[in-house]
Amino acid sequence: MTLYNKIRIIFLVSLIFVSAFFASYFYIQKAQHFQKIEKRYIQTSLFLHKYFRQSAQNKDPFDLDDPSLNLYLKESGFKLIDDVQAVKFIREHTYLIRKKRILHSRFDILKLKQKMYLWLEHPHFELLLEDRQENSFPWQILFWYLVSLVFLLSLYLWLTRSLEPLKILQENIHKVAQGDLKISFKSEAKDEIAEVSNAFDNALKKLESLIQSRQLFLRMIMHELKTPIGKGKLLNAFLEDVSQKESYEAVFERLELLIEEFSKIEQMLSAKYTLKISKYNARDIVEQAMELMFIDEEGTQKQVYIAEEKPLVFLSDFELLSLAFKNLMDNAIKYSSDHRVSITIKEKSIVFANKGEQFTHNIEDYQQPFHEKGHGLGLGLYIVYTIMEVLKLKLTYAYKKNENRFSITMPEV
Repeated sequence: MTLYNKIRIIFLVSLIFVSAFFASYFYIQKAQHFQKIEKRYIQTSLFLHKYFRQSAQNKDPFDLDDPSLNLYLKESGFKLIDDVQAVKFIREHTYLIRKKRILHSRFDILKLKQKMYLWLEHPHFELLLEDRQENSFPWQILFWYLVSLVFLLSLYLWLTRSLEPLKILQENIHKVAQGDLKISFKSEAKDEIAEVSNAFDNALKKLESLIQSRQLFLRMIMHELKTPIGKGKLLNAFLEDVSQKESYEAVFERLELLIEEFSKIEQMLSAKYTLKISKYNARDIVEQAMELMFIDEEGTQKQVYIAEEKPLVFLSDFELLSLAFKNLMDNAIKYSSDHRVSITIKEKSIVFANKGEQFTHNIEDYQQPFHEKGHGLGLGLYIVYTIMEVLKLKLTYAYKKNENRFSITMPEV
């Protein structure tokens, strides 16, 4: 799960909790608000009921113009509606909010637009009172809810914008992994991401300097080797001994192929090599590797044994894979007790085996350049493993029946 998704989940959960809190608070406040209104309506209904009962006990008529009655209604926030037509209109167009019975009376709480009314129905009288008090719900709760949403949204946008340099850093790192070392990670910000970017930029510049130094070193070596080879080939043309001339010519050709091999390795390590992927038969790649080793037909019969159990086709780069095969065969012949290598081509893999002692160190040690575990420069297996990584092939090592076996396996589709 990405960091952005984690942030989204955190803010989504926060939004749910904030909404649930305000919804609960809104519901509670709404219930309490209506309870206050209902309580005032009940008190008014009880007073009118009590007033009627006292009038009936004193055998006085129910006087709606009584000053004490009107004073009470005014202080309670009610106004008596005595217009018959108005009462009829209101009764027809209002909707009922609550219906309740008090002693022998029944009262209804009615609402029409923003006005609320109390309809009191008694066996001996009916009254409609208009509520003159302000009964609007405290909508500031909704206001603070919206403020909270805006705050959360602003915080989310601010945080994601703060992480934008991290996304750019990730994209630039992917470009560096693809071989582009000219990207600048320099940042003028003052946060931790900027510190990481600047540290990465400094490391990248040092790495680029090391790569350029290595490339320059290799190119200088190849250039210096080409000069004596050219002079040697020129002098070789004046030799009269044909057999000696052919021997020298083979040596010079071998040296030129080695220089070309170094050039490919340098390009591959600097991520400047363009892969030419196609389908190639494993047997053809082995024969090309033998050409690179300058093994003649007599040497092939003595030193190389090829067994093809089933045809194997590689979807790979012909030149690089031939170079890897060549190094495996060269190492196998050089370090075997009988100076022979056996190559077994199977359905999904090719195995290079030689008789000899098992490696005394971990195989990972032999994958490092210029290791001191063998007798040469220690580049053979390093080149092979590097090519396997570039071609996305799997190379495994095993020691069975007194044989060192290196297997190259096709990737699972």
